[in-house]
Amino acid sequence: MDTFFIEGARVWLRHKEQLLPSTVSSCDDASLVLTTDYGKVIHLQKAELNGETVYPMHPSSVHGVEDMSTLAELHEAAIMHNLLLRYKRDNIYTNIGSILAAVNPYKQISGLYDSTAVDQYSKHQMGELPPHIFAVANECYRCLWKRHDSQCVLISGESGAGKTESTKLLLKFLSVMSQNSAGTPLSEWTTRVEQALVQSSPIMEAFGNAKTVYNNNSSRFGKFIQLHFSQNGNIQGGCIIDYLLEKNRVVRQNPGERNYHIFYALLAGADTDHRDMYLLSEGPESYHYLCQSGCMKDSSLDDKQLFNSVMEALKVMEFTEEEIRDVFKLLSAVLQMGNIEFMTAGGAQITSKGVVSNVSELLGLDCFQLSEVLTQRSMILRGEEICSPLTVEQAVDSRDSVAMALYSQCFSWIIMRINQKIKGKDNFKSIGILDIFGFENFEVNRFEQFNINYANEKLQEYFNKHIFSLEQLEYNREGIQWEAIDWMDNAECLDLIEKKLGMLALINEESRFPKGTDYTLLEKLHSRHATNPYYVKPRVTDHQFGIKHYAGEVLYDVRGILQKNRDTFRDDILFILKDSRLDFIYDLFERVGSRNGDETMKMGTARRKPTVSSQFR
Repeated sequence: MDTFFIEGARVWLRHKEQLLPSTVSSCDDASLVLTTDYGKVIHLQKAELNGETVYPMHPSSVHGVEDMSTLAELHEAAIMHNLLLRYKRDNIYTNIGSILAAVNPYKQISGLYDSTAVDQYSKHQMGELPPHIFAVANECYRCLWKRHDSQCVLISGESGAGKTESTKLLLKFLSVMSQNSAGTPLSEWTTRVEQALVQSSPIMEAFGNAKTVYNNNSSRFGKFIQLHFSQNGNIQGGCIIDYLLEKNRVVRQNPGERNYHIFYALLAGADTDHRDMYLLSEGPESYHYLCQSGCMKDSSLDDKQLFNSVMEALKVMEFTEEEIRDVFKLLSAVLQMGNIEFMTAGGAQITSKGVVSNVSELLGLDCFQLSEVLTQRSMILRGEEICSPLTVEQAVDSRDSVAMALYSQCFSWIIMRINQKIKGKDNFKSIGILDIFGFENFEVNRFEQFNINYANEKLQEYFNKHIFSLEQLEYNREGIQWEAIDWMDNAECLDLIEKKLGMLALINEESRFPKGTDYTLLEKLHSRHATNPYYVKPRVTDHQFGIKHYAGEVLYDVRGILQKNRDTFRDDILFILKDSRLDFIYDLFERVGSRNGDETMKMGTARRKPTVSSQFR
C-alpha cells in the first residue's frame, strides 16, 4: 500500500467521472476508507486502487493559493477546491494571473472595504497584498501613467455573482484616489463629480434593478461607465451608457419576481400629502403590474429605506422638486395604467373609467383621447384617417406598450440627467467599467435572456481571444517554449447567432414580414439550424429552441420574440403623448420619431425602424 495512504492524508478520488477532494479515514492491507469533502464515505478494496483512482493531493491544493496560476494541479476540481478553501476563510478574492475571481459571500465581511483597506491597497503594487478588487482598481489607476493609455475593467459572471457591487467598489476606490491625488488642490467641480458618481448608483439601482428568482438586486440593464482623469489624477468627468433596459418587466414578471425597485419604494416611502398628489393607493397589492407575480415583499429588501436613499441621491444630483414630482407622477401613472380593464362590446371597451381619468390627470392627457387610443387603432392612409376597433387582447397590448414606453423614456431621461451632472473635460486618459447583465437560465427564458446570453457569449469570446490566443502569439514572438492549451472556443456558437444567415438575421428578417409570426420564425430557425451542433431543437415542446452556450444549454421560448424585437410604438399613441399638457411628458417623447416619418406617407414606403436586436448588436 502506498505510503501516502495514512490516516488524515489529503487525496483526490476519481468517483463516477468526477475528481473529489477527500481525506483518508482509515487504511489497512485489504481496504481504504475515504471521506469526501462533501460528506460521503467511500469504501475501496485494495484491488480497485490504482494511480488514476486515488492519488495524493499536491500541497498547493491542500493549503490553497492566492494566485491559481501557481496551482500545481490545473484541473477543474483543483480550481473549485481552491476557491472553496479560500471562501471558507472569508477570502472571497483569488487571482488567476491578471484576472480576479470573486465569489459572492452573501454577507458583510468586516474591514474588507473600509478606509484602511483603501489606504493599504493604494500604496502597494499588484501582487504585494492579498487579492482584492481594490488591487485591480489601483493597478488600473497606476496604468494610466505607467502605460500611457486608457484602461478598462470587464466585469462578467452569472446573475447574482456580485457584478453591480463590484462596480460600486471600483468607483469608491477610484473616487478616493482622485481625492488623494498629488498636484493641484481638488476643485469644487472635481468634488461634485466624484460625489455625483457615487450618488448615481442608488438612483440607477432603484430604476434599473429588480428582484429575480436568483438575485434580489438584479441589474435589468447593462451599463458602461467611463471616468475621465486629468494629468494630475483627478476625476474630471464621466459618462454612463446604458444598454437594453428590460422594458417587459414593467408590465409582467415571472412568478416569485418583482417589478423595478422604485415602484415599491415609492409606495413604501411616500407620505400622505404625496400619496394624494400622485393619486396613490396604499400598497403594491392594489396594482396589477406589482401583484401578478405573487411576490410583493422580500425580507432582504427595505423599500422605505431605498426611497429615502433615492430622495437623498436625487437632491445631491440637483434634480429639482418639480422634476422629482414629474417622475413620481409618471411612475404612478404607469402603475395605474395596469389597472385599466377592458370588456368586449363590439370591440374592446374600457370598464374602469375612473382609472383612465387618474392616468389622464397624471400625464396631462385628454381622457377621451386616451380612451380612444387604447380601444381603437387609427392610421393615416393616403391622407385619410382610418379607425378600426381593437380586440380586448389588442387593447391590453396597447395599454402595456404605453406603460413600457413611459418607463423606458423616463429611465433614459434619468441617465441623461446624471450624465449632465458628471460631464467634464476629456483631455487625458479614462477608465471604463463594463457592468453587463450576467448569464441567465430561468425556468422560462425569453427574448431578454437571449440578448443577455448573447452579450455574455461575446464577452467570453473577448476573454478567450485575450487570455489564450494573444498570449500564445506573444509566446511565439518571444520564442518561449510552451505547451498548447486546448480551451473551449465559442466562435461556432457565436456564428450560429450572428453570422450572415444566423439566428439574429432570421429574427430581424421575420420581424419585417407583416405576416411573420413567432411560429413561422421557429420553423425557419429549425429548418436552417437543426443540424448545427450548438443549436437545440426540443423533441417535446412546439414553442422552444435552444442554444448550447459556453455556460450551458439554454432553451428559449419563441413566444413574444417578434413583438419585442419590433418594439413598435403606434403613431397614434405617440401623437397623444406628444400632445400632453405637461412639459415633462412632451419632452420625453419629443424626439421619438414616428414609425412612418411623414404622416401622409403611403403604406409600404415607411422607413425601417431598427429592431431591438440590431441596435443591441
